Amino acid sequence: MKFVYFGSAEFSRIVLENLYLAGFKPTLVVSQPDRPKGRGLKVLPAEVSLFALDKKIPLIRPGSLKPAEVTKKLLEPAARFFIVADYGKILPSSILSIPEIFTVGVHPSLLPAYRGASPVNRAIINADKETGVTVFKVNDKMDAGPLILQKKVVIEDSDNAATLTARLAKIGAHLLIEALDRVQSKKYNLTSQDEAAVTLAAKLKKEDGRLVWERDATDIRNLIRGVWGWPGAYTTYKDKIIKIMESEVLDEDAGASPATIVRTDRGGIYVATGKGILKLKILKPEGKKEMDANSFVCGWRVKSGDKFV
Repeated sequence: MKFVYFGSAEFSRIVLENLYLAGFKPTLVVSQPDRPKGRGLKVLPAEVSLFALDKKIPLIRPGSLKPAEVTKKLLEPAARFFIVADYGKILPSSILSIPEIFTVGVHPSLLPAYRGASPVNRAIINADKETGVTVFKVNDKMDAGPLILQKKVVIEDSDNAATLTARLAKIGAHLLIEALDRVQSKKYNLTSQDEAAVTLAAKLKKEDGRLVWERDATDIRNLIRGVWGWPGAYTTYKDKIIKIMESEVLDEDAGASPATIVRTDRGGIYVATGKGILKLKILKPEGKKEMDANSFVCGWRVKSGDKFV
């Protein structure tokens, strides 16, 4: 089965890797152009580009899908399907019409919930108990095409954005294979999305990771889990940005104003919130490696009564 794969970030890479391991190799991969990343802003390929390069799969990284030479490249494989997973751009109708059958998308939510760039993050931040994966026929609107298959997935309390993304991507690859088989054998139905039930998952911004200590401890922990990786949950201590990597909620009265460190021990730093106490277990100071709470307490001379900002 000839197909062209459109993707860029981690979810898309894991989907592609699992397709590849299952014997489904794309004729062509389309990814985003290389971009500056990290503290040094070194220009690096997208995750999907790295995978394609490693496996020696033909790859293009156009800044735009409009040029005639891009269309020519997409026509050459005579693909039965285009597959889109976290590509980062909406494919125009002129591109969607190229494959012999149609363009199939895989999205890590139960559409029409969480259309957009950050469905996994928003589901965790919003304390959802379940999410899922949707395979759908792509149209020229964002994640709005009719549904082919869906699978629900429980969000575990131990999940963060990275672990849940990886799990959904693996499930998504297998669901995608099933959907493609159904489409080719003409044993499928297309179900229109309920536009009245649409919710959006806007792209995360750096400021979305700042902790607001006046919120409930549970809400703060959900944010920490939901923005894990990027932008990361952060606060300030002694004029330095501190990222919080792992935490635990304690349902007890802090007896102090939010952001106050009420006590420390070898296992954690206990911080007052708007409701309850948040036990900080793993922290990452600005420019430093991750460390456990005890190492942070000793290295930064943390004491009860200090406050995060």
